[in-house]
Amino acid sequence: MELFKIKSNIDEIANALTYQVTLVSTVFSGHIVENYNLTYKQHLRLILISTAQQIHLIDRLLLNNNLTSRKAIIHRIFIGQARMVAGLWPNLYEEGSLEFFSDKQLEYTQYPGKIKNDDINYPAGSLLWEFGEEIAFNSRMQKNHKIILTTIGTYKFYYINNDEIMSFIRN
Repeated sequence: MELFKIKSNIDEIANALTYQVTLVSTVFSGHIVENYNLTYKQHLRLILISTAQQIHLIDRLLLNNNLTSRKAIIHRIFIGQARMVAGLWPNLYEEGSLEFFSDKQLEYTQYPGKIKNDDINYPAGSLLWEFGEEIAFNSRMQKNHKIILTTIGTYKFYYINNDEIMSFIRN
């Protein structure tokens, strides 16, 4: 993606990652909605949950790969996502506020940090498994392993196993 070729400053890095989060949240939630016939309200909730999950995932990736710029980048992503939610869905401003995303980040810190790229499957209780369970729960499909595995696969594909974005995060 062209956005990941521009790394001249923290703002451009954060803008590219904010765009990535929005793109993945929209496409991923759309896929779940289409395959499980969810309502519009459930769709919006999945976008918010997926956005919060990706912010946390990026934060963990930055923690492991770019500690120097982590705070500045993640701060800008938080604000960018809250503004985007407020602009696209003003009635969801409260749900998509900085407070919502901050609360989610605190919740997600309790999950184990297994996010490395290796051949081991992500077991129940790992960060990505827990993300999948949250998506399944918010889809009213608790413990639906297909949704859980789709969530894990989506985040691995767009972030962890994506050499372009991992290179971008490391620099």
